[in-house]
Amino acid sequence: YRSPRTTHFRMAERYGIIVTLKVKEGKMEELLELSKGHFLRQHDGREPNATLASIVMPLPDDPNTIRYFEQWVSKEDYELHSKPNENLQFFFDNAGPLLDDAPVIVEAPMIHYAK
Repeated sequence: YRSPRTTHFRMAERYGIIVTLKVKEGKMEELLELSKGHFLRQHDGREPNATLASIVMPLPDDPNTIRYFEQWVSKEDYELHSKPNENLQFFFDNAGPLLDDAPVIVEAPMIHYAK
């Protein structure tokens, strides 16, 4: 069976990361604002081939944990980001004091689907 909607999406190979951050008590709003600025800069042309970023908000049973889902066209594009570049270094410098622990980063090839 082939769904008639299969012609309405695109599939592409990408490279990405899932980041988990443990935030100090009372610092979530500040970290969220820093995160929003980081991702706006990431997609304003400063990071070529950055294609996607999402902030996964804290869950009720884990209110001090936030996650990011980020994606680039290729592993090489991600490596330019993670050197770190100026945008990421600014984020680290400002977010570091708000974190309870080092970020946990899982990187992997991805198959991306979009409408």
